[in-house]
Amino acid sequence: IKLAACYILVTPALVLGFTAVAMALPTPADSMTNAGAHGFSEILYAYTSGANNNGSAFAGLNADTQWFNTTIGIAMLLGRFLPMVFVLALAGSLA
Repeated sequence: IKLAACYILVTPALVLGFTAVAMALPTPADSMTNAGAHGFSEILYAYTSGANNNGSAFAGLNADTQWFNTTIGIAMLLGRFLPMVFVLALAGSLA
């Protein structure tokens, strides 16, 4: 059950973690063209799209910066491979 819970929660944890770090630092927050809740949702959607390997984005976020290219790429890699690790561990525990 723990491995199944980890599988379910790994992607939301990645999205929320990267979004929290991006909002806490001044450089990524400067890339927002909209202030307030809409700017927050642009950053949240950028990391959600990256971690789920979707590839879409809001138009208001200037995501073509070194920060966003690096962190969205890391979120994409972790969002792709960490769930696989948990599924393989779950399969190994059931075998």
